[in-house]
Amino acid sequence: EIATEKAKVCGACGRVDAPLKCPCKAVFYCDQECQGASWESHREVCSWDLERKVEKLRRRVGRDDLAVGKAAFELGMLYREQDRLSDAEKWFKEALRIFRLVLGEGHVQVAAVCGLLGDVLSHQGKLEEAIKMHKL
Repeated sequence: EIATEKAKVCGACGRVDAPLKCPCKAVFYCDQECQGASWESHREVCSWDLERKVEKLRRRVGRDDLAVGKAAFELGMLYREQDRLSDAEKWFKEALRIFRLVLGEGHVQVAAVCGLLGDVLSHQGKLEEAIKMHKL
C-alpha cells in the first residue's frame, strides 16, 4: 500500500514521527527548540508567515497597492512550487486583479501572471478557464 501522508520528519534534526507541524503545513518539528533552530531558513518559504505579511501590508498600504500585488504573486509562486494549486490560483488571481488595476492590461507582469494562472488552472482540470487565461 502506498502511503498518502507526508512523513513526519523533523525539519531541523531529521527525527521521525515529529509531533508538531508548522501552520503552513509544509514541515514538522520535534519541539519548539527544533522549530526555533530552523525558523530563519524556513521563514523564507513559510506560506503561513507570508500570508500574515500580506495581510499586514494590505492594512498599511491598501488592498490595491502594487506592493500587495507583488506579494500576492510571490505567494502564488510559492504555492505553485509546493503543488498547492488551489492556493496558487487564489493568490495569482489576486495578483492579476491588482496588476491589471495598477499597471494596465498590456503590461508584461499581467501577461506573466495570466500564463502562470493558465498553467495552474490547466493542472487542476479547469480547462475552459485556462484557455481564457492563455488567450489574454
